[in-house]
Amino acid sequence: MSITWRTSVVVFGAVLLTLAVPRAQEPAGRGRGAGGRGGAADQTPEVRQIPRTPVVDPAAHDRGRSLWASHCIDCHGSQARGSETGPNIIRTKTVNFDRSSFTPGSVLGPFLKAGHPTQSGKASASFTDEEIGGLAHFLRQRVNDTMRGSAVFTAGNILVGDAKAGEAYFHGAGGCATCHNAATHSLAGIRTRVATTVDLQQRMLFPGMGARDRGRGAPPAANPNAVTVTVTPASGPAMSGVLVEQSDFYVTFRHTDGTIRVVPTTGAKVVTTDPLQAHIDLLDRISDTQIHDLVAYLENLK
Repeated sequence: MSITWRTSVVVFGAVLLTLAVPRAQEPAGRGRGAGGRGGAADQTPEVRQIPRTPVVDPAAHDRGRSLWASHCIDCHGSQARGSETGPNIIRTKTVNFDRSSFTPGSVLGPFLKAGHPTQSGKASASFTDEEIGGLAHFLRQRVNDTMRGSAVFTAGNILVGDAKAGEAYFHGAGGCATCHNAATHSLAGIRTRVATTVDLQQRMLFPGMGARDRGRGAPPAANPNAVTVTVTPASGPAMSGVLVEQSDFYVTFRHTDGTIRVVPTTGAKVVTTDPLQAHIDLLDRISDTQIHDLVAYLENLK
């Protein structure tokens, strides 16, 4: 009993001694007060939050829209939801991880730099950082448009333009009448051949809509909108056909008989011709007001 009692006294005394000794000063930044935990000098850094609906830069989006029309629309459609020849990419990991990143293009960029086919034949690895950023903003908006509550799904009247101004633009600054006139590509009665006004606007801005021939497989019926290429080697006759793919080193095209040719581009002159290039170029300069005016004019062509 005496041993147990003495042991208890020793332990109890040690506890009292510990409580009596003042706490040593804690390292800076670990205690409380002005410089400690909870103090202004040691506030926990604010964690950056990804907005539920990531912000889209309008200027970058418009640059991306033009690039999309030139290089991507045939396969993935005007809204990136796919076409008869390519998949819907709205829900892909690449697009959604990029949408959720702080820097637009930080995920999409490496994917494109690794190499991906384009409708124009341009090597995707050659896209600049600015171009990739524009495409990323364009795709962000396409994903945003699919989210619940998006204004895209709110029915609205898009016939808000001035038909007279649209007619003047069609025959003037827009240059539309150069191709669309009574002799060639007449648009007479166009509104009766298109289901809705929204479809009419889409056809005007993105006339390819995934239906253009890219030269793969057996030769289909002649498509006046197919992109063609003419290759003139350093020696020998020129060769031409429907463009399949183009890189920095080779160009692939299909002859009218369906034969596929792969020709090196070193020392050769390569000229591509896109029948819809005027529509692609229009995207770089047309304003929203001019789009509405043109649609109002075309709506009357019944």
